[in-house]
Amino acid sequence: MNNEDTRLVTIAKGNPREYEKLYIKYSDKVFNYFWYRTGHDKTLSEDLMQETFLRAFQHLNKFKIRGYSYLTYLLTIARHLLIDHYRKPTSTPIEDVENVPYEITEDLERKSDAEALWHAIQDLPTSSKDILLMRYQDEKSIKDIATITHSTENAVKLNLSRTRKRLAAHPHLKDMASFAAKKRAYTKPRFLMT
Repeated sequence: MNNEDTRLVTIAKGNPREYEKLYIKYSDKVFNYFWYRTGHDKTLSEDLMQETFLRAFQHLNKFKIRGYSYLTYLLTIARHLLIDHYRKPTSTPIEDVENVPYEITEDLERKSDAEALWHAIQDLPTSSKDILLMRYQDEKSIKDIATITHSTENAVKLNLSRTRKRLAAHPHLKDMASFAAKKRAYTKPRFLMT
C-alpha cells in the first residue's frame, strides 16, 4: 500500500470522520467499477459504491496494511457485492445488457468498431468480462486482479489469454482503455450520515 493510503487509513482509525478522505480519493473509481458492470445503471452503481465504502468503514479497525493498495481492498469488497447482487433472483443478468453507452461511441469514425467490441465484451462470461475490464479499462496489475478475485496470478493470466483469443476478431481490444469513465457529481458518503 502506498504511503498516502497508509497515512489516511491510520488517521481514519484514530478519527473515523477522516475516512471521508479515502472516500473522496476512491469513490469515482469504485463507482466506475460498478458503472461498467451494471449496464450503466447510475442508481444501482451509486448504491453499490456506497455499500462498498460502508462495509470498508465498518471494518476499518480490523483492516491490516498488506502488500496491495487500499483501492484493491475496496474493489475486492465491490466484487463480492456485485456477485451477491446478481445472485438475487430479481436482478437483471449482466449478459442482458445491450445498450452501448454514449461515452463509447462519441468518436463517430470508430463508432461501429466500438459497438462491435462492446457487444463482444457483453457476451463474455461474467468472470472473464470482469477480469478483462479490470486489466484493460481499470489498468489493474495481474497481482491486484488475483487479489481481488481470490485466484492465482497464473489463473488471471490464463483467463485473460483465453478471453483475448475469444475477442481476436476485434482488433480494437486495446481501445477498451478509452471507454470513458462516468463523470458523476459528488455524493456525501452514507457511512458518515449515521
